[in-house]
Amino acid sequence: MLEMPPKGDGDDDDDQPQLNTNYDDEEQNAVDIYRGPLIRSAFRALVQDFSPIWFTWCMNAGAIGTLLHQLPYQFPGLRVLSTIALTIDLVLYVVFSVLFILHFVIYKRRAYQELVDNVLDLCLFPCWSIAFMTLVSFVTLTVSEASWGGHAFTIVACVMWWIAAVWSFGLLLFVFSNLIQQHTIMDPYLPTLIIIPAVGVATLAAVGGIFACFAHKVSPGLAVPVIIMSLCAVGAGIFLGLILYTFLLYQLLAKGWPAPPMTATLFILVGPMGQSAAALQLLGSAANTHGHFGAYNRGIFLTASAAASMQVTCTFLALLMTGLGAVWLGFALVAMLLRLVRRELTWAPTWNAIIFPTGTLTTATLLLGTELESAFFKIVTVIQVVFLILVFFVNAAFTLLKIWRGELLIVREDHRVKQALGGKPKAT
Repeated sequence: MLEMPPKGDGDDDDDQPQLNTNYDDEEQNAVDIYRGPLIRSAFRALVQDFSPIWFTWCMNAGAIGTLLHQLPYQFPGLRVLSTIALTIDLVLYVVFSVLFILHFVIYKRRAYQELVDNVLDLCLFPCWSIAFMTLVSFVTLTVSEASWGGHAFTIVACVMWWIAAVWSFGLLLFVFSNLIQQHTIMDPYLPTLIIIPAVGVATLAAVGGIFACFAHKVSPGLAVPVIIMSLCAVGAGIFLGLILYTFLLYQLLAKGWPAPPMTATLFILVGPMGQSAAALQLLGSAANTHGHFGAYNRGIFLTASAAASMQVTCTFLALLMTGLGAVWLGFALVAMLLRLVRRELTWAPTWNAIIFPTGTLTTATLLLGTELESAFFKIVTVIQVVFLILVFFVNAAFTLLKIWRGELLIVREDHRVKQALGGKPKAT
């Protein structure tokens, strides 16, 4: 989970994106926005304040489960651990989705307005669809290959993937359309989270590659359309990511490292390149190694000869993107190390931003280890997986502690009422 200010709160104008706001309109709607008791029931607090940032837990569990399933060095019980991680992903996703849907069903227009008015919430909205895509990987890798699974679950995974395709591109357009329409973000304040929609479409491509490579007895008729659509998605992820990198690097050069609680968000910048590198390798392998283009055999592109060239090209591009992703990972590690040396390194919920983006780069090195038969990439992959698991348990321990203290997830004091009593709200 990434730490965010309460919805509608913006105490630090220097750290938050700015937008044009008409306070007269806010005063007229104050009763509708802030109506309710100051101290709420636990259920009301849970549903009213529920945010898409909680879906990052599903993403993290799903990424770790997928990596454990495909790890180059397997041992007895590792697949069981992978299944446990993916089951945690499924359970959390169902619970969080129910809460998020209730959030909109109960609070309707108010909930929607809070979402689109808050830049950080809006940028995190695609996490819902990204978490869903980790379940597509779960069905593909585990369920379709189970003794009770089979080809029927390959069809289920295919349907889920196409739903995710419409969902992820729809959210990409929704997020940026609202940012353009409703917010005037000064470039020094461009939030790192703005790159998440690019990660979303790149994840769609990677999961499409997983489906085409590993689904049980997947036919070329099912696999090839997924491969083609995934290539379009990875193109969107790569180029949109590169465009946003320009602004975000400028922000780092102009303002320096983020504040200590937000330093871990730098790991998000690994995502577009890491996920695109993994997606390209999977799609190249699906087209050539798994023979889908050769079996499909139509036109000049969907042929066995074209597939061989495509796989080589995809591996080459993946190496380039892995290099850039490693640079961003290096920046993030240096920033964390500087905080440690200055004794400014303390745990914050933003540490949840470490796992999924770094996991995308880990997937890329895992696949490079297989494609290049490289012991170096395989060892690097194992080191990264161990690191991600440790961070996951650290995050879980601190998160549960803060929930128990009433500082996260269920905060019974309604900041909206407190803010209304204190004065005009500030926009974020």
